[in-house]
Amino acid sequence: MNLEFFVNDYLLAWYLLYSASLSKEIDKLRKSLWSKYKKEYNFCYKDKQEIIKYGKDFIPDNDTIYNEVFESDVYKSLKKETNKHKMHLVRLFENNSKVVKKCCKEVLKLELEESYPVYVIHPRMEWIEYNRATGSLIWGSDKDKYDAITKLILTIVQGYYENYNNDYKEIVESVIELAVINEISKQLTNQPSYDIGDATLKIIKRQIYPFWLMYLGNDTKEQIINKMMEDKIAFDIDYYPIDKNMKKMSLTRFIDFCIKNNRHILKLGNVLKIEKDDEIEVI
Repeated sequence: MNLEFFVNDYLLAWYLLYSASLSKEIDKLRKSLWSKYKKEYNFCYKDKQEIIKYGKDFIPDNDTIYNEVFESDVYKSLKKETNKHKMHLVRLFENNSKVVKKCCKEVLKLELEESYPVYVIHPRMEWIEYNRATGSLIWGSDKDKYDAITKLILTIVQGYYENYNNDYKEIVESVIELAVINEISKQLTNQPSYDIGDATLKIIKRQIYPFWLMYLGNDTKEQIINKMMEDKIAFDIDYYPIDKNMKKMSLTRFIDFCIKNNRHILKLGNVLKIEKDDEIEVI
């Protein structure tokens, strides 16, 4: 999986016109454009999906407002800062691209797109969006709880499973967290990360976790013990006969396995957490 980062002039201008304002200067520009071009201002609102669909080949039906935006000092400053953020993301991905591709192949095991276009907008706009129809992302955030690359992968995977079996939404979300926020993040940062994530999913994740280790390819008792010590999660391995076929599953098949066996998995209350190296607490 590859991520390609772009700054699209029209999309950045669209967000300047219609997203939450970042400054008094932007407010002033908007009011000026609204007073002069009310009809055109309303008309341009529909352009967003067309810009995402056509990318650099987008041609507006009416470029009057866009041209004024492009010529403004406010936009020029906004674009300069956005380009700077784009270069940060490019360097971040290039430094981690080999690990990302390896993780996506070994952890997700999904038929993802070969490449995903990422349209970067100003980071202070705090906007993250995945468009499944075009396989593209809009990225405008620098305040994420997790690092940018992990968050980008998470956004793609969440989009992949959008509305997937909503009757078991918490199980789907738990497996996605185990895959991206926990395992992939750990491989990207070389730091333990199995204590990160949505607190409301904590117990479900811990009950799925023994099967998750088998999914990752840990098919001996020694491997499983080493992995759970590394992740600071412990459980009684005798409750979980090792299934060597589980490592052949895709992430989707693993989710379906957890859903199918949810009554059994979610009743197993013998998961332990290592709070400290010398302290184990039953939860």
